Amino acid sequence: MAQTTQQAEEVEKITLECAKPAKRARGGKAKRQNETPLAQSTMERADTQEHAPGSHARSALDPLASLEATLGHTFTQRQLLVDALTHRSYAYEFAAPGVASNERLEFLGDAVLGVIASEMLYRRFPDADEGRLTQTRAALVRAATLAEFAERISLSPHLRLGRGEEATGGRTRELLVASAFEAVLGALYLDAGLEKTRAFLEPVLVTGLERVTALQRIKDDKSLLQELAQGRLGVTPRYRVINEEGPPHARTFTVEVTLGEFVAGRGEGRSKQLATQAAAHSALSDPGWLEALAEAKQS
Repeated sequence: MAQTTQQAEEVEKITLECAKPAKRARGGKAKRQNETPLAQSTMERADTQEHAPGSHARSALDPLASLEATLGHTFTQRQLLVDALTHRSYAYEFAAPGVASNERLEFLGDAVLGVIASEMLYRRFPDADEGRLTQTRAALVRAATLAEFAERISLSPHLRLGRGEEATGGRTRELLVASAFEAVLGALYLDAGLEKTRAFLEPVLVTGLERVTALQRIKDDKSLLQELAQGRLGVTPRYRVINEEGPPHARTFTVEVTLGEFVAGRGEGRSKQLATQAAAHSALSDPGWLEALAEAKQS
């Protein structure tokens, strides 16, 4: 497929850009790589263990060792992994030379994810047309699915969040966790290359694909919710944006879906369309509104 080839070329271009030193929060020159003050204690523990006589394994005290084991790769540029786990709220709140958010790595990881997922689907479904492949990939790489992948590898406990984000449940925010998963893919790609990244990611995608197929989620959630609400209740879902945040180039939208007077779900996304799909998915995941609305219509 031409699109897969173009995506691969885009990844190569993005890699050259993302391999450049990241701009650091609130100015200041970055220190030499792997010497970030806020990551220093973690990395010193790792270095001490790596150079201990008779041992090449990282200590159990190293909080990132278990994540590296899950990824199947020990980072030579540990700062890449640290950056991938750093939310912008942390980078802003604990601004210092060498502290960067994971947004650039998320950008790269999204492209890498697209290439690997596209190629896998192309090989697994030789008779599927472009439309079917596109729909399947969309279901496979949506925020809800990526958040499930992140949960499977226990990513949330490793995230670095600002105090405010931590207090408001940031570790369980679907979009935040999904974005961090993409950032980790970007870091893995830069440190280990495409084949090592594929070796980790493709088995994860296969399990996700099986679940997507089993739940018949190839059709988008907005359409599924509309069919369900109209078929059972004769009500059409209504969507509205209730919040926007973030800089102009990285806006996050929150959308609410209502059925009559009942709020059926809320969702976040990097566009209104994605947030709308997330809201529909939320409603489908917790259909308690079906009974409540049915009872209201009967009374």
